[in-house]
Amino acid sequence: MQRPYLIATLALALLAGCSKKDQQHPPEAKRPPAQMELTGEALFNERCRDCHIVNDKGGVVGPELSHVGSKRDRRFLEQVIREPAKVYPGTAMPPYDTFSKKQIDSLVDYLSGLK
Repeated sequence: MQRPYLIATLALALLAGCSKKDQQHPPEAKRPPAQMELTGEALFNERCRDCHIVNDKGGVVGPELSHVGSKRDRRFLEQVIREPAKVYPGTAMPPYDTFSKKQIDSLVDYLSGLK
C-alpha cells in the first residue's frame, strides 16, 4: 500500500508551506489599514446619531439637530460637545472631552452646516 507514503508526502508539504515567520508577520497587503480618525458627518453618525436626529434619521433621546446650524453659533456647539452638563445641567449627554481638536472642529463644521 502506498498510504503511508501519501500521508508522509502531505505532512511534508504542509510543513514546507507553513513557517512561523509567515504566521507572525503576515504580508503587508493582508494587514488591515490603520483606522483613520473619524471627522464631521462620519463622526456624528458614529458617536451622536444614536441619540440625535438629523434629516429624519437617528435617535430621540437628545434634541433634533437638523437645523441647529441656523440656531446656534460655533462656540455654543463646541461647549455643548465638550461640557454638556455646564450648558444643560442634568443632561444625559456625556462629555466628549476625549475628542481631538480636529474632531471637535470638524463636528462643529458639520453641525454648523445643518440649516
